[in-house]
Amino acid sequence: MNINEQFESFLAELGVEMERPDERDEEPEISIFQASRDHYGVFYRLDILNHRPELRIMLPIDKGAAKMDIYLVRLSELTPLNQCFVSLSHYEGSAAYEHSRDATFQHLLYAVAEMMKQLFWAGDLQRLIFPAEIQVTPVLIHDERKKGL
Repeated sequence: MNINEQFESFLAELGVEMERPDERDEEPEISIFQASRDHYGVFYRLDILNHRPELRIMLPIDKGAAKMDIYLVRLSELTPLNQCFVSLSHYEGSAAYEHSRDATFQHLLYAVAEMMKQLFWAGDLQRLIFPAEIQVTPVLIHDERKKGL
């Protein structure tokens, strides 16, 4: 069994099924991984997927096999920022614009992700109640936490 199969088996024991690349609509246009400056041990993964920003928040916990909880944060349809990413993805500009497209998307993703992080931390993590501008989905949470949800 190779390392990928071992990891998939480990996740399956936790009740998590890995996505297959051919099962997704497309690969992320941009992916950025960063450590939190404000919350010890927290890591973020920022993606633009299907022309929309996604934020995965990995929180360290002391229990469970993975020793972490993971949440997926997306902007709700209330915010006009979703359409901004879609419009920018489809826009075909000058050579100079195209040359700086990736850098522009990264900066825009950083800015939007900072807002998404603040909205996430302003919510009630125990009850999964968050401001209306974001949608939060638990991706991987420890079994004891599931009982209280």
